[in-house]
Amino acid sequence: MKNLSLSVLLFCACSTPSTVATNTPRGKPSAPVAVTAELAPSSAKVAVKFEGDAERVQIRVSGVDGLAVQSPELVLEQGAFKRGDTTTFDVAYTLPEGRAQLVVTVSGTFNGAQRARVAAFGLGSGPLPNTGDVQTTSDGERVKVITP
Repeated sequence: MKNLSLSVLLFCACSTPSTVATNTPRGKPSAPVAVTAELAPSSAKVAVKFEGDAERVQIRVSGVDGLAVQSPELVLEQGAFKRGDTTTFDVAYTLPEGRAQLVVTVSGTFNGAQRARVAAFGLGSGPLPNTGDVQTTSDGERVKVITP
């Protein structure tokens, strides 16, 4: 009986499952913030809610696919917030023909670690710009490589 138990134990220890499911997200942990925006044709009201204490917070805005931000790019530098705090700000922009995106980047020190979160908000209508090539990475992920 002892040999049978040892054999079963060795068999179980050596078998490898064919599929492993995990809830661990890929990439770096992001800043614990929620970024929302009320979008209009030439401006947006952006809200950043802090889901954890934060120091040395920097908030930047920028445009992608031809969106020209008229407001200062650096919205906040060296801010400090407690969990549950919300900051809001307005962003003025010029929307090009077609579609574009407003990008909000929040970075800082959260629970002693440097973290960042990037949020993008789609604006306009029509087809997406076709300015890149779709490629497959070594792990099978499809990405679009955009060259200027």
